[in-house]
Amino acid sequence: MYKDFEDQMEESQKNIQLSQKIVKSLYYNMQKDLRKDNIGIIIDDTDLSIEECSKKYGNKNNIIYCLGTSEISPEEMEKRIIEHDTEDDWSMYIPRIMRSMLCENIIRDSKKNKIKCEKFNNIKYIETSQNREEVLNQVVKDLEYII
Repeated sequence: MYKDFEDQMEESQKNIQLSQKIVKSLYYNMQKDLRKDNIGIIIDDTDLSIEECSKKYGNKNNIIYCLGTSEISPEEMEKRIIEHDTEDDWSMYIPRIMRSMLCENIIRDSKKNKIKCEKFNNIKYIETSQNREEVLNQVVKDLEYII
């Protein structure tokens, strides 16, 4: 039994080392591309402010979209989340009060971001509250056309 544990620990250590190598390689290549103003990745980050995004990525080679849900009520947003929840969704397992508060925060932040995006000509605000799938498909078509 102890031998099995040692084998598992050794295998885990190898996986960790491999993961670290992959992350270092990605980081190195991203830094290299950033220095050239040439990066082809999608950054999905809810913690990056509009100002930080514009400062760090706002150059002629990057296309920046801010997706938001400012034109919906918290109740409607929560209803849609519940309708589409699956066992794989984190939102299925949080208490209702937490989901309600989250919806209110998302809408509040979206309204603020929509106003901020108007001040930056290099960030386009995209409203997704009415027909998210259709809007995202249109964004993909726009990107395919641009690229």
